[in-house]
Amino acid sequence: MALLERLPALSAGSVVLDVACGTGEPGLTLARATPSVQVHGYDQAEALLAVAKRKAEREALANAQFTVASMHSLPRADASADAVISRFGLLMFGEVPAAARELARVLRPDAPFTIAVWDDPARNTLMSALLSILQPHLPKDRDSPMASLAEWAAEGRRARLLEELGLGPVQTEMFPWAYHFRTDDELWELVLSMDKFTGQATLSAEIQAEVRRELLTSLAAYRQVDGQWSIPHACRLLWGRRSDKMS
Repeated sequence: MALLERLPALSAGSVVLDVACGTGEPGLTLARATPSVQVHGYDQAEALLAVAKRKAEREALANAQFTVASMHSLPRADASADAVISRFGLLMFGEVPAAARELARVLRPDAPFTIAVWDDPARNTLMSALLSILQPHLPKDRDSPMASLAEWAAEGRRARLLEELGLGPVQTEMFPWAYHFRTDDELWELVLSMDKFTGQATLSAEIQAEVRRELLTSLAAYRQVDGQWSIPHACRLLWGRRSDKMS
């Protein structure tokens, strides 16, 4: 995947942290491709980590392990990681400056990092459509998660934060791709998996069914003639190295 392509070659025995790893990616892909590297995945969601652990066990990936931990407080010693990777978690949610400081803390001098983040919310077609439809059904005082994402998507803001902490120079690039779903149910399963982010599980079954109908209708332009889906998205890749001296 594009995120891992920005990661330099790692020597045998390197310890790579996959922060906010969810169900295990991109750490599992790295563990499969490079058995000599040790991958440690961290996430706050125990249910998602349970999925990652089952995948690793099923494939007998002895070089992948997963631990419940916050990206703001990793159970790692200072300068103990040879690389850090993260897809759609680190520098997106929670206290972004605190997460960036933690990234700088755990990386060894000259160690690389590569991170994928959502950028302009409008480029994230599925999530933008879903949150727009959900908004009228959720409590009026509930802040939209897209507000913080849009704030941090401001031109160069994340890169400047990292460079101020001694992580840089940071290189960035927009990367387009598409979500592909074979059926409506498959699309909806992904939506349901994002409940912690969207808050839709607080809604009744009837309202959720209505949200599903509205969502599929709003995305109709991306339904293929065979009934499958191809929904365009884009993210920003950020990569660089920790300098010899911490800020």
